[in-house]
Amino acid sequence: MTDLLIRGGTVVTMDPARRVIPDGAVAIEGGRIQAVGPAAALPQAAARVIDASGHAVLPGLIDGHAHAGHGLVKTLAGGDSGAWMAACQRIYTLASPPAFWRAEARLAALERLRFGVTTGVSLLGGGDSVMRTDTPDAGAAHCAAVAEIGIRAIAAVGPTRPPHPRTYADADGREHAVSFEQQLETCGRLIEDWHGGAEGRIAIATLMPVYREVVHDPAAVALIERQGRAVRELGRRYGTLFHQDGHRSGSIAMAHAMFGLLGPDAFLSHCTDLTDADIDALCATGTTVVHNPSAIASVRGYCPVPRLLDRGVTVFLGSDGTAPDRSGDMFRHMFQCMRLHQREHRDERLMPPGKLLEMVTIDAAGALGMADRIGSLEPGKLADVVTVDLHKPHLYPPDMPVWRLACFANGQDVDTVVVGGRVLMHGRQVPHVDADDVLASAAVEADAMLDRSGLRGLLAEPASIWGAARH
Repeated sequence: MTDLLIRGGTVVTMDPARRVIPDGAVAIEGGRIQAVGPAAALPQAAARVIDASGHAVLPGLIDGHAHAGHGLVKTLAGGDSGAWMAACQRIYTLASPPAFWRAEARLAALERLRFGVTTGVSLLGGGDSVMRTDTPDAGAAHCAAVAEIGIRAIAAVGPTRPPHPRTYADADGREHAVSFEQQLETCGRLIEDWHGGAEGRIAIATLMPVYREVVHDPAAVALIERQGRAVRELGRRYGTLFHQDGHRSGSIAMAHAMFGLLGPDAFLSHCTDLTDADIDALCATGTTVVHNPSAIASVRGYCPVPRLLDRGVTVFLGSDGTAPDRSGDMFRHMFQCMRLHQREHRDERLMPPGKLLEMVTIDAAGALGMADRIGSLEPGKLADVVTVDLHKPHLYPPDMPVWRLACFANGQDVDTVVVGGRVLMHGRQVPHVDADDVLASAAVEADAMLDRSGLRGLLAEPASIWGAARH
């Protein structure tokens, strides 16, 4: 007998034919999809049957770029980006023991789960060069917490930007200097301990800071090249992905020509105000782009997604979540993506709803080297499935389901989440997680962090948020 049968919903398969099956069904056996098709043609009995009538059934969503730690630093500094970034640097190096990373990871993973995100990428820190890689403890706490919630995760870890050593503080507040070599050793330990962990649900990616300014000092070029080679060799030794955060305005071409960092295993975030040479480098190397339409970077610059797609570059979506002002709701980011590019080009035909769904499912899976396992509802793939309750006023009338999902749905409409055949949420209930405990732990650790960092003053609401168009 089939383990799990989800039937009666509109199945948006994201398979090569992009089939949308009214009154469809998905049969799951041994953690994998056994069959997909019209409900009448599939088995009628199973150990567990979920009635998805009135729901859309689709692959689990994928968030291609976010930051571990950010869940506990939301709203700090009242909209002052410079003060917020400085706070993140202090918190992530000097005021965040393993308990902080565990509490934040549980909170962020539960948010993702409840929004239908079954796979998410998280950098172990904020910005592209404030990583918590002094010891493996923070990364291990993060990975264990995500594994507890039950979704899939890729934790991106890597060294900080030179100069080294970088000063960190341990759980007792004692400061110590950490070299590049020690940070690289930490990354290797995390790969050995967690890559492929939690029954294959946890993976590690390597990370390198982005260098945006043209480097003229031969010694600096040699140092960056040497460190980049070490990071890339570590990742290739274990078969991990490679990530960089914050490319713009010529930095991709430089990463390729000067430092040799690109390749089909590499995915780059933001990628704003790109030059022709940047785009040529992406095309030549098979490097992919994760676009974060709701991020501040998309206010300060423009990621030319339509042009990249026309050139054959794979582009997928990330939340850049969840601080200072974003969420893990990928429905929100799909709609933001559509409007951002339509406005830029004054063309409402850009970024149609089917492409948006591809960018958070099958295209994302392909960019992360997982298209043979997740990203679509096809027999043999891992059973990562979500249902979205379409029986709501903002999602009616009951027609054109792809448009309704991309344009009108939000994360709160997700009803059921299945990861690897395991039902993690049904009827928006997550029985294996004590949500109150997750929230309470997050509040305790955020409060303790403010005391450790001395940044409690950043919680003050500036008076300038009222009464004017700018603060």
